[in-house]
Amino acid sequence: FTGGASLLAVMLIPDHVRVSVYGNNAIAVIAMYMVGPLALRIVFRIFVVVVGFLMLAGAINTSIIGSTGVLMRVAEDGVLHDWFRKPQKRFGTPTRIINLVTVLQIVTIILSRGDIIVIGEAYAFGVIWSFTFNGLAMLVLRFRYHGERGWKVPLNLRIGKTELPIGLFSVFLVLFSTAIVNLLTKEVATISGVIFAAT
Repeated sequence: FTGGASLLAVMLIPDHVRVSVYGNNAIAVIAMYMVGPLALRIVFRIFVVVVGFLMLAGAINTSIIGSTGVLMRVAEDGVLHDWFRKPQKRFGTPTRIINLVTVLQIVTIILSRGDIIVIGEAYAFGVIWSFTFNGLAMLVLRFRYHGERGWKVPLNLRIGKTELPIGLFSVFLVLFSTAIVNLLTKEVATISGVIFAAT
């Protein structure tokens, strides 16, 4: 979809306005440069905006569900107060955690002034470091957990009684390298990600 939209943007939107004027809104602008009556093009542009809104609404819903699950586990471990876990009387849902996540999302939008570059880079910072620490945790567990394993990452080298998880280490190394590159090359991501993590 992204490649097709980019190709259409290059084919339909004139060069002198494509990047300088419409660089951040190419999909909606494609509709305005199609052949057809102006009213139909405007309706199509409205359709593109509505579909984009619905897609983002689904993404926000998914993020609320995921964040709620993580915070429920954090509350079960005693990091968050049990007050957050108290279910709503009628529906039995963890409304306090859901409301907390929703308020934090709104505060994030307000503090970033809706700048999608800042939000996107901070998100990328969080995702890559989350994956990196998950990879590190798996590597540590590989050496600490001695019980039966249902499955192992391939490429294991056995030296005596010790097994070196080369495949798992390679996965961690790729994630760590990507995280370091992100840290050193994305100033906005680094600043906003570190501020978020510290907060």
